[in-house]
Amino acid sequence: MKTPARIYLSLIAIAMLAACAGASREEKISADITSADMAGLPMMESVKFTPPTVMDEETGNSLAAGTTATLQIKIPSKIRKTANLNITVDDYKKARTEIEKIIKTSNSYIGNENEQNSTYSITNDMVIRVVNKDFEGMVNRLLGVATNVNSKNISAEDVTAQFVDIQSRLKSKKEIEKRYLDILNKASKVTDVLEIEQKLGEIREEIEAKEGELKYLGDQVDYSTINLTFHQDFEYTPADKPGFFGRIGHAFGNGWNGFLSFLVGIVYAWPLWIILGGIAYFLVRFIRRKMKK
Repeated sequence: MKTPARIYLSLIAIAMLAACAGASREEKISADITSADMAGLPMMESVKFTPPTVMDEETGNSLAAGTTATLQIKIPSKIRKTANLNITVDDYKKARTEIEKIIKTSNSYIGNENEQNSTYSITNDMVIRVVNKDFEGMVNRLLGVATNVNSKNISAEDVTAQFVDIQSRLKSKKEIEKRYLDILNKASKVTDVLEIEQKLGEIREEIEAKEGELKYLGDQVDYSTINLTFHQDFEYTPADKPGFFGRIGHAFGNGWNGFLSFLVGIVYAWPLWIILGGIAYFLVRFIRRKMKK
């Protein structure tokens, strides 16, 4: 009787182990399906991943797989600098030449320029792009041209987080694009090919947009912006107003000129006078005939 009991107990234990293994397998398959659905991609065959060997920088020893280690990655700061300068100069042409000389001898260039002239002043609005490391020196040299500094505003914005975020999103989009390309190479149905190509087109647009943002932000960081406005004010002397007799003299002169213009206008209208004369002649003859009757 003891032997059958042992056999039954062994069978029960084997059944329980098989059930646990099956449940574990089902949970793994469910997790793979959920991961594939969240990525928006067809489920791929699970691949066993072996954690890479990490070297400890302080001790030089390798860390075993599964060992927790803190890796500090130093990211260089991305600072976007902008300066708004408004200055007055004594001689516009001389100042313009000196500013051009400063720009040519520095790591900078003119991005935009707008010159305006009026009776009272001449003004130039100039946008200067300068290498980030030469920003402060350029600002000081430009202020040295001024006879008076009307306003100066300098700002520095740390865009490191924004830069890293765009890089991370771009990397993620490229990885998704690579996965779609791998699936496209394995696709056999026309409908699957068309659907994957549509997804690839959308991802490519997103990648190009992120690359554009990254390029613009990189340009803003590599080259700082200086908005420079410099102008020269002119002395304005209003003309002396004529006195009473002077105004009378002007009135006589203007009256005579007006009369001459009137005579010239009459001469210009000679065809009208001929027509009116002809009408008057025939009208007078008609009236005389009526009176004789």
